[in-house]
Amino acid sequence: MDLVLSSLQKRLREFKQYGYDLPASRNYIWKRSGIRNGSVLEIGTGKGHQTALIAKKGLKAVSIDLDPKTLKVAKTHLAALRLNQRVIIRKMNAEKLRFQSLSFDHVISVDFFHHTKNPLRCLREMMRVTRKTLTIADLNQNGMRIMDLVHKSEGKRHETPKIPFGDIKKHLLAHHFNVKSYRHPCHQIFVAQRRNS
Repeated sequence: MDLVLSSLQKRLREFKQYGYDLPASRNYIWKRSGIRNGSVLEIGTGKGHQTALIAKKGLKAVSIDLDPKTLKVAKTHLAALRLNQRVIIRKMNAEKLRFQSLSFDHVISVDFFHHTKNPLRCLREMMRVTRKTLTIADLNQNGMRIMDLVHKSEGKRHETPKIPFGDIKKHLLAHHFNVKSYRHPCHQIFVAQRRNS
């Protein structure tokens, strides 16, 4: 557990050195989401940074990801923070969510869309399962530049978006959501509210 935490903290320091303060960014996204109560579904657990923030809020939450390696890291991360009992983590494909329609008050996704092969299919599923709001944040050009630098230093290659991020907003508007847009130094954020919710 200590090894996972120290590895994550080292990576956070590297991000910050390039100008990406990940914890500050996650907090900004959470505040803009407007989520204060109700049930939450997180799409894209990743290493558990946003998941940990959600768990600290004490909300009924489920987080899903398809990658077993990152899920293992996220579970260890949450256990090290003693938050593992506060959120349910499940292996699941966001293209076909195994939840009934309108199952959650809120759906949130951070840095997920540039990883998915079928972003619009995932978006349709996210819209289907939320009763109230949908918050989607992904890296802007500056964020992608920093992520590329960090991945390159690790001998890896970072994934690139399959569609322009603005297309997500167009689809939300076309499917009866009101959308507010926000920018942060490394992120573009859409907070969508289902009309008449």
